[in-house]
Amino acid sequence: MKKISLLIFFSLIIVPISFAQQNNPTLLTIDGEKISKNEFLRIYNKNNQNLQSGDQASIDEYLDLFINFKLKVIEAKNKQYDTIPSVKKEIQKHEKELAKPYLVDEKVLDTLIREAYERSKKEVKASHILIKFPNNMTYEDTSFAYKKTKEIRKRIINKKAPFREVARATSDDPSVKKNGGNLGYFTALQMVYPFESKAYNMATGQLSGPVKTKYGYHIIKKTGERKAKGKVRVAHIMLIAPQSMPPEKRNEKEEKINEIYHKLMAGADFSEMAKKYSDDKGSARNGGKLPWFGVGRMVPSFEKAAFSLENIGQITTPVKTSIGWHIIKLLDKREPGSFKEEKDKLQRKITDNPRYSIARDSLIEKLKRVYNYSENDSAYNKFAREVVHEQEVDLSFADENIEEKTLIKFENHTYTVHDFYNYLTEDVSKELQKKYKGKYYLDEAYRTFRDNKIIEYEKEKLPEKYPEYKYTIKEYTEGILLFEIMDRKVWTKASEDTSGLKQYFNNHRDNYKWNERFKGKIYIADNKELLRKAKKLKKGGLFKKSWSDQELLDKFNTENEKKLKIKKGMFVQGENEIIDLYAWDIGNKREIKKDKPFFVKGEIIPPENKKFKEVRGAVLADYQNHLEKQWIKQLKDKYTIEINKETLNTLKEKQ
Repeated sequence: MKKISLLIFFSLIIVPISFAQQNNPTLLTIDGEKISKNEFLRIYNKNNQNLQSGDQASIDEYLDLFINFKLKVIEAKNKQYDTIPSVKKEIQKHEKELAKPYLVDEKVLDTLIREAYERSKKEVKASHILIKFPNNMTYEDTSFAYKKTKEIRKRIINKKAPFREVARATSDDPSVKKNGGNLGYFTALQMVYPFESKAYNMATGQLSGPVKTKYGYHIIKKTGERKAKGKVRVAHIMLIAPQSMPPEKRNEKEEKINEIYHKLMAGADFSEMAKKYSDDKGSARNGGKLPWFGVGRMVPSFEKAAFSLENIGQITTPVKTSIGWHIIKLLDKREPGSFKEEKDKLQRKITDNPRYSIARDSLIEKLKRVYNYSENDSAYNKFAREVVHEQEVDLSFADENIEEKTLIKFENHTYTVHDFYNYLTEDVSKELQKKYKGKYYLDEAYRTFRDNKIIEYEKEKLPEKYPEYKYTIKEYTEGILLFEIMDRKVWTKASEDTSGLKQYFNNHRDNYKWNERFKGKIYIADNKELLRKAKKLKKGGLFKKSWSDQELLDKFNTENEKKLKIKKGMFVQGENEIIDLYAWDIGNKREIKKDKPFFVKGEIIPPENKKFKEVRGAVLADYQNHLEKQWIKQLKDKYTIEINKETLNTLKEKQ
């Protein structure tokens, strides 16, 4: 919880600001570290709300908080918390994420976002045949797959063979046996980019040539196009009944789903029925609710039934899918939004999508021109001839004389064959090693190596090029250090210091008291006659014992119908309106009586001290605050703090 709040705090301070150095005097010096006026203002302008009162904090009030924050960060740096492996890893992770928007061609990215939006207005239906690439593929493998794809296409055209039959006979897509290659309708960002682009740019009925994706070569036949249906949110009740289930069991499931449907039509609550009967336990807990979805996300029969619902609250008749039986209820539906409404969501999706590399590759090409990039093709080709043998890369054949030859050069950076050799032996990804083989592997590794070097250099220059990036990195780093030192010095320390926690509680017992409470029970009945009977049985008599609560519940309730409810416990004022009325005469008796009849048994408990186990959470929070105050006092005694009064006064004048 603490970590989340800190990250929220630091996410608030990320705003692009142009810093004019000539108007940025030092405001504060702590232990020799100078902190500028603009650094303080950057945080103050986003965090100037007093969390307790909601009033704007004054410069003086906020400066005191800012000094406390800086003291903790400086202490963390001096104790070298930034060298702790877990902390370093987290800082590097944030640096990578924050650098992402700067390491792509912005214009190309915007074009991709706009293209995805325009495509999302339509849904395309297509069938395909896939000739899959093997793992550890070579150039020969891709050539073979290409030729095979061309031959299959000729077979479809020349022999006029039905696409479905050819797909079943030739396609490597495992779903082809069921669907004959038919992928149904899909929209933008649901298929790999080359496949999507070809399908959207074809005419309906057209057959494509070989389309290369990371999976292999595809033949695509476009069979339809329509306006996008948008998204729906539904709830469902599902009974599992796959084909592998014995016929008599499947018949039982069908009878049961029909029984549930008739109960729903008679007025049964859908949410309660889902909780009680649905085999989809994940959604059943939430009344059968499923996340929003569009086309291509559900099995076709389920999708068709869900999108056929027109009115909110409408329910389908039982729907059969490969999984079993479903009853579907429409909760909400929405059309595709405007570009402005959808842009941020599309950008997030594209950032996590392989097509993001298109914008990255475009930036790399621009950077090569800016940084006067050059390659030594002859050195690379000679190295490749030495190490590639019979579709294997054997680095033991590398000639030492060539290792010092320059491979790539840009700005003041030079990388040799030896640097690439080290990359191959130490840093190349396992994914690359699994995917490619021989010369294909070496070429892909070389491309990755040289692209990474350009990007790494550009990343180093980001703080110089973009001041807002520099300050954001600093703020995130300080936030991570703050969390780490707070956890060690305050949060974890307090939770593990059992004796100190109890001692603090004993010294501050008067801070943890119960107000007046009511200890008792509320008996709520469906009607007055039932309540009268329950009262009589509870009271007992001269020759009849008083009935226990469980005996009353067993008498008046059944599995499907709860006519009597009993709430018992310790109640404070404001917790329960019936108790408020009965114990403290607070509330409106007439309004409460309108609901269901009730009677109350119990007594008022006078104020008393709380037990440690009852308030451990509150005591822990107070003890943490106590430790933090002590620690801040120690830090203020340890470090020299100098405030530039002149700069501070100029800030106050502008407040």
